[in-house]
Amino acid sequence: MLEATQKEKNNNNNVYIFQNNTLGELSNMKNISNRKDGRKIIRIQKDKIIYTRYAKNEKEAKTKRKELLLEIKNNQIIKIKYNFHEWLDNWYITYKQPFIKDDTAKKLKRILDKIKNGIKNLELTKVNTQIIQNYLNTIQTSRTKEFITLYLNASLQKAEDLNIITKNPFKSVVKDKKLNNIREGYNLEEQKQILKAIKGTEIEPIILIYLVTGIRKSEIETIDLEKDLNIENKTIRILSEKKRDKKNLYRVIDLTQETINLFINNKDKLKLKSDYIYRQFKIILDKLNIRSGLHLLRHTFATNHFYLGTPLKFISSWLGHETIELTQNIYTHIDRTIKKEDIVKLYNNLYYQI
Repeated sequence: MLEATQKEKNNNNNVYIFQNNTLGELSNMKNISNRKDGRKIIRIQKDKIIYTRYAKNEKEAKTKRKELLLEIKNNQIIKIKYNFHEWLDNWYITYKQPFIKDDTAKKLKRILDKIKNGIKNLELTKVNTQIIQNYLNTIQTSRTKEFITLYLNASLQKAEDLNIITKNPFKSVVKDKKLNNIREGYNLEEQKQILKAIKGTEIEPIILIYLVTGIRKSEIETIDLEKDLNIENKTIRILSEKKRDKKNLYRVIDLTQETINLFINNKDKLKLKSDYIYRQFKIILDKLNIRSGLHLLRHTFATNHFYLGTPLKFISSWLGHETIELTQNIYTHIDRTIKKEDIVKLYNNLYYQI
């Protein structure tokens, strides 16, 4: 058995010294696994402490595993203490910025700056549930609170995963009930009103494309039909908002022939800027007294597929979610009175069906 003793705890760091360990014993542990983002993760656990490293590929993972094992053998493992603001910066630079588009990174940075302004720069271990709860209770805008909730929880969860803190204090936060409805799409009656109102307008085909593909607002501008539309396989590939290793990644969405025709017959409309589409759509919805937002069309797409009986794994893939759980947790506002036939009748054959 390997034994470990905690040698020192002070204000600067925690140093863990391992006794009677051998490199061979540790090397036998199964400690390299695959991440969903394509990277490798190396984990070595000792006395309930998990030490983690990341790598781009298997070769680098093996090298980093050897380095980590040597660090353990040579008593060089250090558990660093962070201040709260320092950790947010570290989390952003290490685990988010390299893997997202520049525009998304800027939005995330603004949210983190809001969090820094709202919570003092305490030692990370001293940021507790009460501090977080008091801060969230001061935020009036639901959309802002949604993003703050998402990123604050994610950053603290990563700190727990890396054993920088013993427990994520966000787990005990009481979430605003309003957040549970933020991602709800348009109901059936609203969809009927919207489709009627956009009939014959310049943006009608684009709004329909948003509704039956679930793409994000800005993704419409990245579509190149010559490269992205596969008529034979009846699919279209969408450039992901995320990036890894400086390579562009795509997700593939299944289409019906009618939706393919919608794309082909409206090539010129694909040149419209998403901000312009948003403004024109808002004018129409304001007249209907219906909440506006192109992103709500994405949520409507997901919800409609629930009505159509589409398996979660397909919805999650088309939306570009990293996990099925994310899809399931967000898009669960289901009106049980709506039937598959209602969606088919409203959209004819525009929605792909499994």
